[in-house]
Amino acid sequence: MGEAVSTAHKHSLQTAGIVAGTALTLNVVFFVMSGMYFADKPQQAADIGSVRVAFAVMSLLVATLSYAASFAPKVVGHGLASAIGLASVVGGLAAFSASMQMTMGFTLLVSGVLLNVLVAYSLKGSRPAWSFLISILAVLATVTFFGAPKIRHVMGIGLWTAMIIPGLQVVAVVALVMIRGDYRNRL
Repeated sequence: MGEAVSTAHKHSLQTAGIVAGTALTLNVVFFVMSGMYFADKPQQAADIGSVRVAFAVMSLLVATLSYAASFAPKVVGHGLASAIGLASVVGGLAAFSASMQMTMGFTLLVSGVLLNVLVAYSLKGSRPAWSFLISILAVLATVTFFGAPKIRHVMGIGLWTAMIIPGLQVVAVVALVMIRGDYRNRL
């Protein structure tokens, strides 16, 4: 029994070290690269601090949830998918109230409701719901990754703040893929 606890503790420390090391390395690289980028843009140099903070928040959030997903992938994957679905519903309602294109409002509403329905069925053990949930989240992550500049402009936020959305979607996809064994023999 004691050896199993020691092995679990060792695994936890190794995972934490890898996640923390990766996040720290990315932040150091971003710090250096952002300094070089803003060196050529003196009119935007005042933004460097907020850009670095936004990147640090994004990387810390993704790293923390990645670490949590290594121990509770079912909870993290389904929880993030549900939160993304709820945020999509709120975004859809906000799009309607802001007189934006109806297509955007309907897309956000439908995808938000669909994500939460798929989460409910996936938690009941439905393999089709689980796989479709992964597919939808992967597509949303791709779209929001490449659409982050537009999201940044529409919402009036920084680019790295907008990148939190696809970062969390990728964590949800990876967490859900980690539990594939739970759905192997299900219909």
